Amino acid sequence: MIEYISHFSAAKIWNIPCIEAVLGNTFTGTDMTHVTVSKHNMYSSNNRNKIHSCTLTLPDGAVVTQNGRAIASPELLFLELSNELSIHRLILLGLQLCSHPHGRPAEAITTKQKLNGFLLEACGHRGRRKAMRAVKYVENGSSSIMESLAYMILTLPHALGGYGLNGAVFNYKVDLKSGTGKHLQQNRCFIDLYYKEAKLAVEYDSFAFHSSPLEQGRDAMRSAILEKHGIGVMHMNTIQLYNRDACRDFADNLAARLGKRMQIRSSKFDEMHMLIRGLLPSLTPPNP
Repeated sequence: MIEYISHFSAAKIWNIPCIEAVLGNTFTGTDMTHVTVSKHNMYSSNNRNKIHSCTLTLPDGAVVTQNGRAIASPELLFLELSNELSIHRLILLGLQLCSHPHGRPAEAITTKQKLNGFLLEACGHRGRRKAMRAVKYVENGSSSIMESLAYMILTLPHALGGYGLNGAVFNYKVDLKSGTGKHLQQNRCFIDLYYKEAKLAVEYDSFAFHSSPLEQGRDAMRSAILEKHGIGVMHMNTIQLYNRDACRDFADNLAARLGKRMQIRSSKFDEMHMLIRGLLPSLTPPNP
C-alpha cells in the first residue's frame, strides 16, 4: 500500500511562495495532516489526520521522498488541489509553483512543462480536466505573486475575467550593450512582462520596491536604456493594479501598443474579473 503526505500539507512542505495568499481560506494553518493512501478504508480521518484515497495508478515520480517522508510531488499536488481550488486560484498556484528569482530558473519548484507532462499521463484521475485547463494559462518565471496577479489580469481570456492580452513572458533577459548599463552597474536586466513580437515591456512598480526617489530614478534610467535597445516600456504601479478603472485604462493603452482592440463580449467577464481581483492581497501603503 502507498501512503504519502498530500494536499494542503504537501503545499506547506514545498515552501511555495506566498502560499497563504494563493490558497486563501482553504489554507487554515491547522495541525491536521493530509495523507493519501492507495486503498479505501485503510484509515479513517480523525482530529489529527485527514485521509484521502487514490486507487488509480499514478505516473512515475508522482510521490517523492523528502527528509525520509513520502510526499506528493509538486505535479501531483497541482492535480490534487484542482479538486479543492477555484480555477483562478489553481492558475495562481501553477504560476507560483513555476516562479523563481531573476535569472535562476533552477530554483523553481517545477515548470509548466513538467506539470503538463504529468497531467498527460494522469488519465482517469479526478480533477485532471480542470488541471489541464488551468495549466494552459501557467507560465514559467514569475518572480513575485504581484507579477503573477498582474499577468492573470492582463492576459487571461475574457471568459476568465482577464483582458485577453496574451503572449507575454515573465522576466525576459536583456543583455545590455557595452556601456549602456554602466549607470545601473549591470550588464543585463530582466523585464517583468515582455511582449517579444511587439518589443514591449510591462514593468510592475510596487510600493515595496519602487516608491523612493532613488528607486524611481533607477527605474527612469532603466527605461531609457531599454528604449535604446528598441524596447518600449510601460509602467504599471500598485494603484493602477488595484483600481479597476485605472487598470482598464492601462489595459486599453497596452492593447493599443500591441496593435489590438479590446472588445469584451463575454457575459462572464465582470463576475470572473472580480474573482481575480479577490485574489489581490490587502493593500498596505508604504511608510512615509
